[in-house]
Amino acid sequence: MITSRTRAFFLAIGILGALTAVCWMVGCNGSSSTNNSGGTVTTSLSDPPVCQNSSGPIGPFTQVWVTVTKVTAHINSNAGPSDSGWVTLLDLSSSPKQIDLFSPVSTTCVLTELGSTSGLPPGDYQQIRLYLLDNTSSSGPSPNNCGTGNGFNCVVNSSGTIELQLSSEAQTGLKIPSGQIAGGKFTITAGQATDLNINFDACSSIVAEGNGQFRLKPVLHAGEVSLNNNTIGGTVVDGTGAGISGATVLLEQPAGVTGITDMVDQVQYATTTDSSGNFFFCPVQGTPGTTTYDVVIAAQAGGATYNPDIVFKVPVGTALGNLAMVSEGAGSSGGTLAGQITSKDATALAADVTLSPLVAATPAGGSEILVTIPWLSTNTTQAAAQPQNFMTQATANVVTPAVACPTGTDCYNYQIVLPASAAQVGTFSGGSANLPPPPASPTLTITYSLLAATSSCTTATPSPAVVNSLVVTPGTTTPVSTALAFTGCT
Repeated sequence: MITSRTRAFFLAIGILGALTAVCWMVGCNGSSSTNNSGGTVTTSLSDPPVCQNSSGPIGPFTQVWVTVTKVTAHINSNAGPSDSGWVTLLDLSSSPKQIDLFSPVSTTCVLTELGSTSGLPPGDYQQIRLYLLDNTSSSGPSPNNCGTGNGFNCVVNSSGTIELQLSSEAQTGLKIPSGQIAGGKFTITAGQATDLNINFDACSSIVAEGNGQFRLKPVLHAGEVSLNNNTIGGTVVDGTGAGISGATVLLEQPAGVTGITDMVDQVQYATTTDSSGNFFFCPVQGTPGTTTYDVVIAAQAGGATYNPDIVFKVPVGTALGNLAMVSEGAGSSGGTLAGQITSKDATALAADVTLSPLVAATPAGGSEILVTIPWLSTNTTQAAAQPQNFMTQATANVVTPAVACPTGTDCYNYQIVLPASAAQVGTFSGGSANLPPPPASPTLTITYSLLAATSSCTTATPSPAVVNSLVVTPGTTTPVSTALAFTGCT
């Protein structure tokens, strides 16, 4: 996802159509006719290196192995895994493919083609499922890179190889709903060919359970790509024009959130800059020149914290050039939000919760959007995935002094370090990011909202689970006095 030394890790699944036709269309500009009645779809499986910097892995993981057995699709966005009508795009059941999502970097977007199939009926498909081999299966890939006794899906960290716990993924597949498919659907059409990318964000998908175990909570997106043109890149620099290494760069798109008036910019891709400040996303889902993303950057490097940069409406296929950031001052350390998340059913019950720090900003000629800002660091044992996942649990009092869980709940006490100066905001047009000139001195205060989301629970207090008007200043801790409490958890 960044330059040739740190480019993302892409694994391709080639899929041929041959019975009727195949075209995966989200605009379909990259399509070309085939010489028979069928068509061709080539699908890449990518993992943006949000846990990587120019020196290699950061955070707890050095390898993440998953074993793919099947990919299916359905025209009904609400179809259950056992319903009729599923189309098999790829069947590796007889020879499952084990993939390291942290495989060595490459100078190309696509590294490996995994397989093909034919005979896909035309239609608008609104759901994809990616299946993994059950860790308890009697047989699997040989050699098994997870070793003996660690299943077929695993993580590798300083403690060794640890089995990656699956929920129902082996039986029902990792679901990619229409809301996570670019354009809401893909279309199969006779006599056409195109490329489809399944984006598997490994760092955001792995939850540390607090007992030395890791569990898969999949974060997946999909959409059509053109491997030559589906890119977004640029260089993050300081006030002198020198590149900023290790800056976090997010690609986001706005979506509605129930109970919130403004649109909320939600993270689609994340990466870090290399030693020269360069970043490169490839492949990016969507139609070059038409599909747009909002580029959001935060950085802490060289003894300084920088303001966030927000560039709205950057088209796929854009080279942004230099994006200047403003330092909060030598020795600055950002500001901290500290609070508690709780979860329960009738009794204490752990839950996965994703926290997103939001800042209000307005694109030129548009309406206000709540933009997700990258974290600089957090007290979680996870890598700095964006947005961050937490697992509430009774032993999660990792702050000092410890804060007890309310009676009958599990909890997590979070501390989030964030940029503490006002964002620089531009809107892409005329080939430029149009960021304002760096001010002589930054505005050393910024107001956040904090949004929590979970699929593990049915209700939240407050509802929606958001806390507003959190003022953050450099070198200080802002307490979030409102606990984000979830009930009806499973």
